[in-house]
Formats: sequence, structure tokens, C-alpha cells
Amino acid sequence: MTVFNNMFSTHQIDALNKVTAWLLAGPGKQQVFRLFGYAGTGKSTIAKSIAAGMKGEVVYAAFTGKAAQVMASKGCTGATTIHKLIYRPDYGHGAFSGFRLNPNSRVASAALVIIDECSMVGEELARDLLSFGTPVLVLGDPAQLPPVKGAGFFTEAAPDVMLTEIHRQALGNPLVRLSMEVRNGQGLVLGTYGQSQVIGFGDLTDAMLLDADQILVGTNNWRTLQNAHIRRLLGREGPLPMLGDRLICLSNDTDLGISNGETFDVVQPPAVDGDAVTLCLKRCSETEGEEIEATISASEFENDKSGSGRSNFDEHQRFDFGYAITVHKAQGSQWGNVLILDESRAFRADGLRWLYTGITRAQERVTVVI
Repeated sequence: MTVFNNMFSTHQIDALNKVTAWLLAGPGKQQVFRLFGYAGTGKSTIAKSIAAGMKGEVVYAAFTGKAAQVMASKGCTGATTIHKLIYRPDYGHGAFSGFRLNPNSRVASAALVIIDECSMVGEELARDLLSFGTPVLVLGDPAQLPPVKGAGFFTEAAPDVMLTEIHRQALGNPLVRLSMEVRNGQGLVLGTYGQSQVIGFGDLTDAMLLDADQILVGTNNWRTLQNAHIRRLLGREGPLPMLGDRLICLSNDTDLGISNGETFDVVQPPAVDGDAVTLCLKRCSETEGEEIEATISASEFENDKSGSGRSNFDEHQRFDFGYAITVHKAQGSQWGNVLILDESRAFRADGLRWLYTGITRAQERVTVVI
């Protein structure tokens, strides 16, 4: 294993030693090690250091494609989604019939699997991952919002290590400092923080909305209003998705390999056949990647702008416009430039956790509108 040098703090060295001891333990050791910590505490740095000292392949994965892309940008080479990692398409009788667990997955022969944003991983996916018997190191942040219903398999147990000390290299990062202030219960003050800013609602412009990689809100009502506003700014009238529209998936579809919370761009003009609208989609997190054909219900978009309609649920995939999404749906993903319309008061006791989760979705800069 790697010899840890003075680039690490005392707390981080203690975490490294505990992970190392777990990996070196003999038969009968626990399969999962939970390494949790706040933003800026060095979870990814520790994980990469552990991986560098491993004999055998280390596989990186996350729940969403966007989270996997973030891992790759941090030096976690080959990071992918858990779904892509452990499932394979099944072409029974020459036709695609869904995805099946792949016994020849890289996980089967890997020395270690490292999972980031582990709070998003549900029980079924987690148990399929663990069925290979490979040791799994999961990374998570307990200061974030509780996961959406059906997720959080790895966060149901207490962490094996909890990092609370912000890494010295992160202390100068305005995003980390903003998240620290929110986590510590301090109110945000209007002003500029490096590339980021906190502004009043009266200073918000349409240009800011259009410039953001992702707009985050708290409630579905505000999400619906903002999506309609963005589409009007883009000249896209009418209730149905059009070429170039951004959509968010609202439910898992194992057959298509798409997950609740993933965002997609419509890359071809939709084909309408009665109530069925066929969409050709590409994941927003992938510059290159397979196109996905999904079918939505026109009536759900026309009659239920909240995207929660249940008509034809078994026949169609569920999507809604994704220019603005809730912070809950944003969990597990990050974007370069995030704009947050602060609705933290709507979440009462969880208000600070909501805002902290929103701020930590930004990689480069955030604009918080209060």
C-alpha cells in the first residue's frame, strides 16, 4: 500500500490507515467501507491515494452519468455509472429485451470498487453490485439532504470514518467557504465570492438564467414556472418537448438503462403518434454516447405540467423539462455553473441542508438568488 506523506492532515492519515487496515483484513471482513465527510474534507483525494497503492484493478463508479463525469475530472480514470458497470444489454431472439446483470463485469475481477455520491444508490442496485463479492469503498456527505425515496442503501448504516476537517487546499475555495457558512448556520450575505455571488431576486436577469449550466429550485411549482419561462426565452412554445429541449427523467427504467434524476437533450425532432411521443435523447453528461429512444405520453405533458401524472404509466417513460430542477433531483450530480433560486424556507428544519446540497452541486461557480 501507499506510504502517506505530509500532503495529508492528521485526520486524513487516520482515515487512510483505517481504509488500509480494512483492505488488508483477511477473509470475513465487511465488504463495504463507508468513508463519509463534508465538502472539502478530501474524500476523493483519499480514495485516489488508496487506489494508487492497490495491487489489481480499481474501478470507479457513481449513480448518475454526471457524477461519474465529475469523478473522472478529479483523476478517477475510467469512472462510469454503476448501471453501465454491472449490467449488459440482453438481445433475446435478436431484439433488445432489457438489461441483465453481467457476470463478466470488471467488478468480478477488480481489487476494489470506489463509489461516489453513495446516498443516491438504492437497495436493488446496491445488492447487485455487492453480489460480485468485491470490496466496495463508498464516499458520501451526511450534511446533504436525505436521499429521495428508494435511495440511500449505503447511508442507512453509520460511517466507518467521518471527516469533518476541511482540507487546507480547499479553505481558499469560495464554493467550499460558502458551503461551510451554510452548514454552520450562518446566513448568506449579498456579495461576490470569487467567481460566485449572492444576489437579491431583483438583480436576477434572463441572461443569468440562460447562462447557467443548471438552475436549481426547491418546489415543483417554482420548477414548472421557471422551465416555462426558459422555454419562452428560447422561443419554444407549446407543451410538448421539441428538438433541443432539455428533459429530466422522473423514474428509473432498467430496460432503457436510465435513472431518476438524469438529464437528457432531445437530439432529433420528436415523432408524434396519437398520445405516444417518441423522443431521441442523449445524456447531457456525455459529449459522446449512445442515443436513447424513449416514449412519453403527450397527455401528461399537456395536462399535468408538474410531470407527476400517472396515466399510461406502464406504457411510457416519465420525463419533464429539465432547465430548472429541484435540489432533491440534483443530488448525485454537479455542474460547472449553477444558479440557485433560494427556497430554503420551504424546507423548515432541513432548509440549511437544502441550501448546502445546492451549493455543493457547483464545480466552478454558483449564483444564489435570495
